[in-house]
Amino acid sequence: MRAAPVPTHWPFVRGESAALARALDHDRCPLGPAAQWPQTLRMLIDMMLPSQAEIVLFWGEDYLAFYNDAYAPTIGNKHPAAFGRPGREHWSELWDDLQPLLDRVLHFGETVAAQDRPFRINRHGQMEEVFFDISYSPVREHDGRICGVLCIVKETTARVNATRRLAASEAHLREMEEQWRLAQAAGGVGVFVLDIPADTITASPGFYRAFGLPAHAGPMPSSLLESLKAPGESTAMSSRRSRNDGSAPLDVEYRIRRADDGQLRWIWRRAEIVRDSTGTPLLMRGVVQDVTVRHHAQATLRESEERFRALAQAVPNQVWTAGADGALDWVNQQVLDYTGQRPDALLGHRWLAVLHPDDRAGMRAAWLQSAETLLAYSTEMRLRRHDGSWRWQLVRAQPVQGSDGSMRWIGTTTDIEHQKAAQAQLQALNSSLAQTVEERTRDRDRLWQLSTDVMVIADLKSGRILHVNPAWQALLGWTEQDLLGTSLMDYGHPDELAQSQRELERLGEGLPTTRYESRLRHRDGSYRTLSWTAVPDAPNLHAVGRDVTALRESEARLRHSQKMEAVGQLTGGIAHDFNNMLQGITGAIEVMRRRVAKGHTEGLDRFMDSAAQSATRAASLVQRLLAFSRRQSLDPRPIDVNRLVRSMEEMLRRTLGEHVRLAVELDSEACLAIGDESQLESAILNLAINARDAMPSGGLLRLCSANLQLGDGDVEPLRSGKYVRITVADTGSGMPDDVLAKAFDPFFTTKPIGQGTGLGLSMVYGFAQQSGGHVRIDSKPGDGTSVALYLPCAEALVHDEPAPPQAAAPVAGDGEVVLLVEDDPGVRLLVREVLTELGYRTLEASDGASAVPILQSAERIDLLVSDVGLPGLNGRQLAEIARQSRPGLRVLFMTGYAARAAIRSEFLAPGMDMIAKPFAVDELAERIRRMVAGRALGG
Repeated sequence: MRAAPVPTHWPFVRGESAALARALDHDRCPLGPAAQWPQTLRMLIDMMLPSQAEIVLFWGEDYLAFYNDAYAPTIGNKHPAAFGRPGREHWSELWDDLQPLLDRVLHFGETVAAQDRPFRINRHGQMEEVFFDISYSPVREHDGRICGVLCIVKETTARVNATRRLAASEAHLREMEEQWRLAQAAGGVGVFVLDIPADTITASPGFYRAFGLPAHAGPMPSSLLESLKAPGESTAMSSRRSRNDGSAPLDVEYRIRRADDGQLRWIWRRAEIVRDSTGTPLLMRGVVQDVTVRHHAQATLRESEERFRALAQAVPNQVWTAGADGALDWVNQQVLDYTGQRPDALLGHRWLAVLHPDDRAGMRAAWLQSAETLLAYSTEMRLRRHDGSWRWQLVRAQPVQGSDGSMRWIGTTTDIEHQKAAQAQLQALNSSLAQTVEERTRDRDRLWQLSTDVMVIADLKSGRILHVNPAWQALLGWTEQDLLGTSLMDYGHPDELAQSQRELERLGEGLPTTRYESRLRHRDGSYRTLSWTAVPDAPNLHAVGRDVTALRESEARLRHSQKMEAVGQLTGGIAHDFNNMLQGITGAIEVMRRRVAKGHTEGLDRFMDSAAQSATRAASLVQRLLAFSRRQSLDPRPIDVNRLVRSMEEMLRRTLGEHVRLAVELDSEACLAIGDESQLESAILNLAINARDAMPSGGLLRLCSANLQLGDGDVEPLRSGKYVRITVADTGSGMPDDVLAKAFDPFFTTKPIGQGTGLGLSMVYGFAQQSGGHVRIDSKPGDGTSVALYLPCAEALVHDEPAPPQAAAPVAGDGEVVLLVEDDPGVRLLVREVLTELGYRTLEASDGASAVPILQSAERIDLLVSDVGLPGLNGRQLAEIARQSRPGLRVLFMTGYAARAAIRSEFLAPGMDMIAKPFAVDELAERIRRMVAGRALGG
């Protein structure tokens, strides 16, 4: 029985999470496939899967995790293993932190929300600190019971880290500026005077220290300082231009390479020119200071600003900075892309133009409170997007205070329109869920009451009936009071109880049932046939049964009609061939009788031969009929298929003729097959002759063997296991579909009347089925035909025991007695004549009942020869009775047809043998002599 297909959920939802939900089963999720989930869970997942918001649902006491594609990147390498599994399995490193939050929602109905909530989580192979904006809400069933926790989250790690880095950079800058002020206070300033006409410099010790010169250097030419200038610097302490026009820069910064240690240092110089009465420059006097520390601090500040702005441009959030009054002074590209504005349209207070008028008051109140307390603020407001739509945003800002007391704001803006919509949907869902469940419950109850199919809810383990619908009384006569507490097995047909118990066990394993048919007892004692569909829902099962009694009775009548049609075809098809054979027998006998009456006995041999040939053909036709009906007597033994085919090869070449080429391709590893060797040989010969007839102009016939390991369903209706496949393929005319459909039908043939009985393929089919195998035909017009015969493999080859040495003549030895039991007088006469010729004393009985007193008497009996199909007491039963009083009595069965004797090894006991009618007199005589001799020898 095949399992029912599980209904597909979310068929139009794309994405990995939707695919994971559809593929869940009991091995992946404790709740099993999606078809078995609670309605509330399926509705929530239907809502969350297509959402752009990051949503995760923790369901039930085990907090089974279900999430959408937007949430999957948040948990890194935990996806997809975490989907549908208990939360503790994949969030173990933060479970002590996460579980209390979930418990507050699930057990106490609280709503938990937080901004920039820190967690430590391993999502990429190592622990890391992450931050989220979280909103945890309870999910309720229609009865108000909390069944799960809906979590809408937004990761804010990048924004928090950016804010932290900016604050650290500004602190470092303040530290560098403080170091510069300390250096200045410690006397880092040097005073100098440049005598312009003499081009010499006189300076204080601080001046010399700044340039790395000895403190006692005294007056020096300005060219010495020029040599300390760093490469690429154009400004130095030179009087050349000052002497000419006094245009040398008076307040400059430049780099030098110190004379003592070679370090590059930044020097700040401020000076003034002293002139004479004619305006000619005489002196330059001023101060110098090593400002390397301040330069480094400024560079650090610039690098910090650049890093902040690069980071702010890289994050997906909208990032901005503002002055103390809230006027924007910088925005990243995401702000410009989102609003569709140019920077000059947003900087300053112009950004208020994209703020929803109804949200301005709340925004200003949050900013004023943060400015007063110097704490970060967070609020929600609506901004106008570039397409003109107003969308909800989450705004967060952090105040940063400079060392001089100045205030700046660093903030982010995040679109939360999807989260707001999801929250609104959840609220609407919770408000309408109870009403929806109530309406569906009413619909289900209405269906339960009005359905004409029987419905039942029963215990999954015992089958004890818990609830039934009114259709039980209408269909089977049992009231609900009669059924409650009883078992479904109490009403099943006795012949089907074991099968029904197995089906109940399959349901217990979680496998649904479809189209399982069984008979249930009516209150009046009759039985009705029902087709069941059932699904497990631990600890119960839900089942629906449809009455198919009338349908099955109609099918039985149809099968009977088809059977009668086949019988009509049988009588018409066999009449021609069998009448020809009877004519050959009766005609020959009549001619011989006339000649004997006239005393003319010469030339009778050819009429006797003709009668014998017709009888042989009639026996062959009967064997084919029995093979088709799977009622022939088989002697199944292990067969070496390759040896059998090789032994037939020469005979096949002669049979096929010179115009057909034979190719034998045998698998050297082919195992032994179970079957009747003579019947297999006949089957191969039949298939070869059919192939020859399909190639009147010649062709190729391939005869192949192969080992196969089949699984369930590979070749219907064969069970899984090892098989030998024997293939007979030709390059002949092939068969159209209408002929192929009837190829195995008895007496169907495309050959002219008199050239075939139409039983060849029927015999092959019957032999294969009776041997536990199968036959398949593949054919197309013009492409030839391939027939594959499958036989089960045997474990080892069992060799026939050699026959005992035969005497020179089949005659009786020492007054042996044979009891002959045969209901047909003609056969009894024939066998009695054979026994008399052999010299045996013969006792006769016409049926089993009259043979029993003889067997129970003191009369000597050496062999029992009995027909199998006796009226009343059959031959096999008679043999059992005989051996009760005569243990070890040899028995030879004669059979023309006996259903129970189809498999010899199952029918015959030790000391028994069988001979099939019609048999040759010499064969019967030899069989009797051998069995009596075996008895005399104590065999």
